[in-house]
Amino acid sequence: MSTLEITAASSDHWEDVIRGRLAAGETARVSFHRPSMTPAQMAESVGVSRATIMRRISNNEIRTDRRGNRHRIPLPEVERFRHAYVREMARDLAADF
Repeated sequence: MSTLEITAASSDHWEDVIRGRLAAGETARVSFHRPSMTPAQMAESVGVSRATIMRRISNNEIRTDRRGNRHRIPLPEVERFRHAYVREMARDLAADF
């Protein structure tokens, strides 16, 4: 079994690859997923603790997808939170000056 990864930036040639393999008698299985991070990966990326990320998830400040009992944070949500967190820190630090 081999994997063909297709992204929005992929060229149009993937259709030819799939058609060729189907014509050769192979079958195809298609699945879709959104790139995401675990809370620990997000914490490391943003520069905070995993506990902070989990607290923000519990307070509904970070939207997650659930996979079983695990949280996965879509990459657009990581970036949204990162920008909001930087603004929050800047606002809090400005009060000290």
